[in-house]
Amino acid sequence: MTSKFAALSGTGKPYRSYATLGGDPVVDKDGRRAYIDMLSEDSPTGRKFDKEWREHVLALAADGKPAPTPFEHNIAKAAVLTTSWYLVNPETGEPMNEPCTLENAQELYALPDTRWLWGPAWAAANNSANFIKRSAKGSIATQSGTQSEASS
Repeated sequence: MTSKFAALSGTGKPYRSYATLGGDPVVDKDGRRAYIDMLSEDSPTGRKFDKEWREHVLALAADGKPAPTPFEHNIAKAAVLTTSWYLVNPETGEPMNEPCTLENAQELYALPDTRWLWGPAWAAANNSANFIKRSAKGSIATQSGTQSEASS
């Protein structure tokens, strides 16, 4: 059954975050930009991860083992939410032809000093506004602030 509020929910599609380094886009030798696509942290995939993570943490506690750190949680969840990527070596401009898998995402995100790459995608995944459905209809651009002023 579809909710009467369905128009207010997310698109269910991943958000593309382009990689930048020092404010400049990371591009390959052909000018193609590096990116990471992630689902919303509140997507069905994100909610499933949260449930499984809670169960994992409870199991660790029951065994007397320490809980994972918040950083470990973020790495694990970001990896689960990652749907695709195009990675480029910023020094050589060569594409990094590693497939986007859960294991590869976990390895990449766990490396020291890689947050510059995945951090913006993670921040975008945590911004619900990036996943709101938008109207396909065009709108009148206004410089002055109101549509009636723009149409006069």
